[in-house]
This record gives sequence, C-alpha cells and structure tokens, in this order.
Amino acid sequence: MEIPYVPQERQLVAHMATTDELLYGGAAGGGKSAFLRWDAVDFCANCPDLFAVIFRRKFPQLRHNHIEKLRREMPVELAVWNETNKYFTFNNGSLLVFQHMEDRSAMENIQGWDIHFAGVDEAGQFTGEMLAWIRSRMRLGNYDEKIRALAKDNPRLEFYRKRLPRLAMASNPGGEGHHYLKANYIDPSPPEVPFDEEFKNPLDGSIQHRSKIFIPARMTDNKYLDAAYAIQFTEMNEWQRQQLVNGDWDVVPGSYFDCFSTLIHVVKPFTIPEHWMRFRSIDWGFRQPFSIGWWCISDGTQVLARDGTEYAFNRGAMIRYREWYGAKVGKRGPINQGIRMAPEDVAEQILTYEIGETIEYGVADPTLWRSDGGDSVAQKMANAGVRWRKAANDRQMGSTLMYARIAKGYMYVWDTCTAFIRTVPALEVDDKKPEEYQKKGEDHVGDEARYASASRPRIKEKEKIPTVHLPTLDELFAPSRETGTQRDYL
Repeated sequence: MEIPYVPQERQLVAHMATTDELLYGGAAGGGKSAFLRWDAVDFCANCPDLFAVIFRRKFPQLRHNHIEKLRREMPVELAVWNETNKYFTFNNGSLLVFQHMEDRSAMENIQGWDIHFAGVDEAGQFTGEMLAWIRSRMRLGNYDEKIRALAKDNPRLEFYRKRLPRLAMASNPGGEGHHYLKANYIDPSPPEVPFDEEFKNPLDGSIQHRSKIFIPARMTDNKYLDAAYAIQFTEMNEWQRQQLVNGDWDVVPGSYFDCFSTLIHVVKPFTIPEHWMRFRSIDWGFRQPFSIGWWCISDGTQVLARDGTEYAFNRGAMIRYREWYGAKVGKRGPINQGIRMAPEDVAEQILTYEIGETIEYGVADPTLWRSDGGDSVAQKMANAGVRWRKAANDRQMGSTLMYARIAKGYMYVWDTCTAFIRTVPALEVDDKKPEEYQKKGEDHVGDEARYASASRPRIKEKEKIPTVHLPTLDELFAPSRETGTQRDYL
C-alpha cells in the first residue's frame, strides 16, 4: 500500500531511536507533529494488538493537528476511523486513540489504562505532573508475553518489541513543562547521546533502568517549509524568537522577572549586623509545597561576605538570607508536591532556625487563617509559638512592587537560597493579566517573596536639589579686579 509519509533526515533519527523515552523538539516547523503521529502509526502497523495513545492538552488541537490529517493520509487498507470513540482500528487489531488532558481532573480519564505507546505532542504545554502520570500508565502486562512469542521468528517485530513501552514526545521550548523537559531530557546529556536513569523498584528494592534521548529539531531540517517561514516570527519578543526560530531551550520563556540577574542579585553569605531588622514570610502548602523565607533589611552600611567580597546595599534593601522549601525531592531535585507536614511541626522547626535571632514580624498568605471547623493553620502555629500577620494579597500590586524592588536594587538573595534562584526567574507573564506572573506551576516562592515585598515601606531616594549661588550686594557692585568695573551679573 502507498504511505503518504517519507521521513526526513531528522525525523528518521527519531524514528530509529532505541531508547525507552525520547524528546524530539526545538524550533517551530521542524516536522515534530508529523513525526509523532507516524511514529505511532509505525508501531501500530508492526505490532499486533498494540494500544497506542496520542495526547495533546486540548481536543481541538488533537483534531486539527492529528485526527483530520490522519483521516486524509491513512490508507484504508491499514486502518479505519471510528468517529464515535475517536480512534483508528488497524487490520492487525492495534488501536490508535486520541486523548486530551486539559486539566488535572482529566488525568483520571486514563486511570487503569495499559498504554503500550504514548505520543505527547507539544509536551511543554503539559505540567510535569501530567507527564509523570502518563508515564505511570505505560505498561505491557500480558502483552509482553504475547509480543515476545510473536517476535521469536520475526526480526522486524523484535526491533519494535525491544522499544516497548515507548514514550515519544515532541515539543517547542516554552510552556508549563519547559523546565521539566529541560531538566529530565536536555540537561543530563548532549543532543542525540542516549543516557540511562536508575530507579528503585518500590516493591522489591531492585534497581531498574530507563533510557532517554533528546533529538533537536530545527526549521532547516524541514525541506517542505516555505523559504520565508522564519520571517513570520520577526515581530515576536526576542525570547520567543530564540525559542521558536532557533529552538533554544536555555531561554527563560516569557520570564516576568526578566530584571533578575544571578550575577547582580545573588550574593555570597555575609555576617548580618545585629542592628539590621529581620522578618520572615510564608506561602503555606500541605499537598503543595510551602515556602518560608527569612529577610534582613540593610541600613546602607557596608558588609563583608565570608569569602571577602564587600557589599554596600541600598538603605532599605531586602536580602533573603535563609529559606525553607517544603517540597518533595525527586530524581533531579525538588518537585511540585508538598511534604504534608503538620503546621505545629513546621512551627517548631521555624523556632529552631531562629535560635539567637530577633524576628520582628512574620507575614503570611491570608489563606493561613481559613478554618474548616477547627483551628486554622495560623492558630496552630501560634499555639506552637510562631505568629504571623496577614499579607497584602493584591497580585498585580505585589508583582509590580517586587519587580521594581529587584530592578532598582532593593532585593537580593544569598546563593544558598536555591529555591528562589530556581523558581522565581522562571515565573512567566500571565497572558491575560500581563501586569502579573502566572498563577500556576511552582509559584510558591514567588508568592511568598511577593508577600514579603509588600510588607515593607517603599524607599524613595532623596531628590538632589542643585545648589544655585545668589550674589550678595557687595559682590554685585564690587569692581572687577581685571577691569575695574562692576560685574555683569544681570
């Protein structure tokens, strides 16, 4: 039968990848979506009774980018379309299903599935939690025994069997999952160099391996693109152009706090003068991470860092000198899940941190005072000796104020405050409310720092009035030494 798809060079590299998981991504127009749907078709056509799923965040995207195209391209001798259930049935019994995952509740739609092949298009639009959930549904079960028996005398089928279950993802840089993809597929190894991750089996303690690879895609890899395609991106922001034209994953996507620089705002620990005021701030979370920051306020005097660096902060500048990020730690650092620690235990630990210090006040997320019939979190902490006052929670005001503090040199962080350094510069502009950063993902440290910023009075530099010399009468009428006449002041 005639297949209306001939993979280009970069697409073929991705098709032939032998790793368990792959990310094919980079610039717009790199042929990523075409690769993904035909990779799924390839596995379905060669592996009898395979169950394959292509995911996108919203169903209209699935219909436009994959369903309608495959309905035109798929040979009827190979598979037929079921409009009611939205899947292709192949002549060998395989199924290719299309599933959207718009929000967290939609994750439940695939609970109990045994997915043999998962293709995730525009994976950067999915949260890390969603991608991890999709991976958790990937298992062969009884299918492994069946496919092994079929592959004994079939070398071609054996090549496919060794790569099952297969997770194939395609994505441009950017979106909610940008940092998750970068940390888990791009940073660990150079492009096109496979690498293994070790995982401990929670049932028997055995060590399991999972292989991964990142395959970059560029506009120049797609010979079918119009020569002027790249011109369409010229009016975008610089960071968007770098992502979509160059496929640059190192650009912080749409950062709200684009004024933050690690070279300027991240400082070495120093001895805090005893007379500097100190306070703390908190964004509470139980199932989600909580973030607690400790701050000192500069009076403008010079301080000496432990490595000999001298700092002279503006009077009134806030310096974050300690933090506690209550998040679970995964393979590559903290993940966006809370440690489910009781408020009383958190309060006790706070007091331990503050031994020998004078903390003037604590400012907290107003939700800390919510009560469902019993004591609120604020009350439970107060009972343990840690008191808070309600923070100003106007997101627009707080976001712009925090931005101004950073931009004008009134907010710094010690290099030990890794949660702030990792998450705050990554907060993205809210498309619907551009004066704020987006309220999703790991915004916990940002919210907590915003509360701290809003709790401090604004510091205005005294306006320097130029000195004007007004001549006295003696000066006005005194003869000039040079000419012997009056000076011409008027």
